Amino acid sequence: MAHGATIGCEGMKSKSMSAADAAALIESGSTVAMSGFTGSGYPKAAPLALASPIEAAHPGGGKFRVRVWAGASTGPQLDGALAKADGVEFRLPYNSDPIAREQIDRGEVEYFVMHISQVA
Repeated sequence: MAHGATIGCEGMKSKSMSAADAAALIESGSTVAMSGFTGSGYPKAAPLALASPIEAAHPGGGKFRVRVWAGASTGPQLDGALAKADGVEFRLPYNSDPIAREQIDRGEVEYFVMHISQVA
């Protein structure tokens, strides 16, 4: 499907882009908010695309990490991919990914526990 093909508002069509182009706009230290609610409600392509530049920054000693807010539970294409890339510095309100959970438990990722209804 072409980007913007299902967007009815002409003004919004120009803002539609590929996951790679969207990921390129995100800088280290950014806060990214993504939808979430089980496997059907969270983005898959954009977090996977974001993991690539994060991983590319590490060999030279650079740190590229983001703060992630999501509406509820997500899955391996979001929390898993970003955690595997060592790209999360802060996460709220909920996490169910085993890689991210290990990083949180070791104190490598800040985590704020709150009920998902408190994140609008």
